[in-house]
Amino acid sequence: MEENGKEGSATRLGGTGARVPGRGQVETLDIAPESEALPEATFDAAIDALQTTGASVGMRKLVEIIVRHGREEGALLARYEEISTKATDDSVRYLVNLILEDEHRHHQLLAELSNAMAWGLATQPPTSTVPRLPMAMNRNLWEQTKLLRKSEQADYRALRRIRMRLRPFADTTLWVLVVDLMLLDTKKHATMLRFLERHGKNP
Repeated sequence: MEENGKEGSATRLGGTGARVPGRGQVETLDIAPESEALPEATFDAAIDALQTTGASVGMRKLVEIIVRHGREEGALLARYEEISTKATDDSVRYLVNLILEDEHRHHQLLAELSNAMAWGLATQPPTSTVPRLPMAMNRNLWEQTKLLRKSEQADYRALRRIRMRLRPFADTTLWVLVVDLMLLDTKKHATMLRFLERHGKNP
C-alpha cells in the first residue's frame, strides 16, 4: 500500500509468478521449487521422537510442556469453532473466524516446534518442523529481503494514516479494528524480515 494512491514498483520472483512490492527494481531471482512436503507435525509424533532420539531430561520436560500447552489449546480451538458455528451475528462470526485462522496456525506452529526440539539439531526429522536458522543468503536475496522490510514499514505508516481517517466510524463499524489487525500483522512481517536480514547476510 503506497501513499497518495501511487502504485509502488514491483519485482517478479523467478518461477513463482509472485510480485514483490518495493521502492526500486532488484534483479530477478531464481528460486528453486519447493521440495516434497513432509507429513504434518503432530504432538504425538513429538512424544514418539523423544523415545527415538533419547533426548535429555531437560529437553524432554521442555517438549512435554509445549505438547501439554498445544493440547490445551486444542480445547480452546473447539470452543471458537462452536461459537463460529452457532453465532447468528455476521460481525461475531467474521471476527471469530479471523481468530480461528490464527489459532489453527498457532496450533500447527506449536506442533512443529515440539517436533523440531524432540528431534534435535543432529537429525533430519521425518515430519514438518520449525526449520533451523537460515544459511547465509546470496546477495540478491538478502537485498530483496531488506527491500521488503522497508516496504512493510512504509505500509505501516500508510495504514496509520488510513486509521486516523476512520476514527469517525470507530463506534459504528469494524473498520478501525480491521486496520488495527493489519497494523499488527505488518509489524510482525517487518520483525520476521529483520530477523532474516540479521541472520541471513553473508559475512
